[in-house]
Amino acid sequence: MYLDYFWKTLTELGNNQGRFKPLGLPLLLALVTLSTVSCTTSPQSSQSPQSPVVNPSSPPIQDDRGSDTPDEMPIASSVLPQTNAQGDYTGKSNHINWRVVDPDPNGLNCRMGDRTIIEVWNPSAGALNIGSWPVTGTLPPDSTFQAALSPGGFILTFDSNNQTWIFVESSNGPEQTSNCFIRANINYVEPVSNSR
Repeated sequence: MYLDYFWKTLTELGNNQGRFKPLGLPLLLALVTLSTVSCTTSPQSSQSPQSPVVNPSSPPIQDDRGSDTPDEMPIASSVLPQTNAQGDYTGKSNHINWRVVDPDPNGLNCRMGDRTIIEVWNPSAGALNIGSWPVTGTLPPDSTFQAALSPGGFILTFDSNNQTWIFVESSNGPEQTSNCFIRANINYVEPVSNSR
């Protein structure tokens, strides 16, 4: 209503430029103010916002590769990671302190392929067959290590067999094995509380 009036007035004043010049700035400010008020007080649409379409045939998201912006990062668990029936650690954990519990005196195998971790964690990396990658080092029993956080802020990476793996960022063993994957299973590793 007010906008129509001002548009009509501006059109009429536009034909007589002598009358328009002294009103220029005050009229412009009044127009902007009324435009803002009319936009914020206009009736709202009676339609509810559309919800995103979910494809029920899509495979479930297995890990957080590619979730690299803070806005996309879900809140990480503040509790120690839990295991499933097979003993694999599961869930979206950001717990980084771990200990090797594998009783093998030769140590726990740590594997890495010919890709960099950036390439491995890239969503376009495709299926990961980490269990077949070469052993690049070992972690002795009772040694501790720190897990690396993926771009999404979590430690678990799923392979093509749906098994969980942890990328070792650093370790305290004699070899100081790092930059490789170990199985995230209760038979091989356990979380260490941060207070230890």
